[in-house]
Amino acid sequence: MRTILGLAALALAAACSPPADTSKQNAPAQTEVPAPPAGPAVTMLTEADARTRLEGAGYSNVTGLMQNPDGTWNATATKDGATTTVTVTDTGVATSTAPAPTP
Repeated sequence: MRTILGLAALALAAACSPPADTSKQNAPAQTEVPAPPAGPAVTMLTEADARTRLEGAGYSNVTGLMQNPDGTWNATATKDGATTTVTVTDTGVATSTAPAPTP
């Protein structure tokens, strides 16, 4: 009698349990690739953009305008009679503390 009750309990437990999810068993293995970390947005300036920003900041005689690998631009320019090395970034114009070398 215990055997019959034991089998009946197992059958009842099996009938009440949720069905096994077989969709993942037959699906091909998938590897989740994490998204790259969000970094600061980089705005690439063109040579014309860099020259326009320099002129807008009051610089003239812009020469040697060269783009750096990071997207910034370096040049030699004159402002208020002083020739200096300047760097143009997407956020503005920065000058070096030393005057530009004379050619």
